[in-house]
Amino acid sequence: MNDTSILIQLVSSPPTWATVIAAAFLLITLALSMYLLFEHLSAYKNPEEQKFLIGVILMVPCYSIESFVSLVNPSIGVDCEILRDCYESFAMYCFGRYLVACLGGEERTIQFMERQSRLSVKTPLLQHSSDKATVNHPFPLNYFFKPWKLGHRFYQIIKFGIVQYMLIKAFTAILAVILEAFGVYCEGEFKPGCG
Repeated sequence: MNDTSILIQLVSSPPTWATVIAAAFLLITLALSMYLLFEHLSAYKNPEEQKFLIGVILMVPCYSIESFVSLVNPSIGVDCEILRDCYESFAMYCFGRYLVACLGGEERTIQFMERQSRLSVKTPLLQHSSDKATVNHPFPLNYFFKPWKLGHRFYQIIKFGIVQYMLIKAFTAILAVILEAFGVYCEGEFKPGCG
């Protein structure tokens, strides 16, 4: 090793105190996540809900490991971030499926939403909504789209949106890996020659 590479390594490495604190938090999050995971697995009485909840719980160690690795070795931070993004989209899918499982499945969720839309309570679903069981679009979309009524169509739109997010996030992560391999990813830069 020459003097220049040693100097670059010293400048790019994080302070020891930051690494120690990050390692401590990594161990805490791993321990707590694994404890919670094993608690769910030991009392695996409702698999329809718990299998999706486990997918959400694993997001915590995923973020923690990615943050620690990116701090210690910034050169592979982009790769870790890409993997984390893929898992994040899966965790979002798991969370959506968990909510549906808590309501008793797709059919019961749709029935619940339709029941809510038929109730004559004056309280709006969201603060900016004028009717019960409607979801108004934010400005300026409210001028182009009608408010959504709770029911089967709304459920299908949300379900499609979650799956679409998963697929697009996975596609862009794979694209980022390819661009990074060719050295044209340029994270955070908006240049014509960058991905």
